[in-house]
Amino acid sequence: MSLEEKVSLTISIAKSYRDRLRTIAAKRNLHDLDQLTSASTIAREIICDQIDELERVEADFQATDTESSNERVSGQIEESVIEQ
Repeated sequence: MSLEEKVSLTISIAKSYRDRLRTIAAKRNLHDLDQLTSASTIAREIICDQIDELERVEADFQATDTESSNERVSGQIEESVIEQ
């Protein structure tokens, strides 16, 4: 998660997920009494981490797809040269 300016985002989630986020936050608060953590802080961390991970996976996929395309084109060129 970056250190950029934070902006507000409103989302709706099931009550059970909200309760789980609150439980995680409460456990963190008990673990570190000097650091105040809220359910929204936990949600922000999860969302940002997942978006970062999705972007990494997508970049890897695109790189792999590009390599595959290059190999196909290279193979087609080789076949064309062999046929001639």
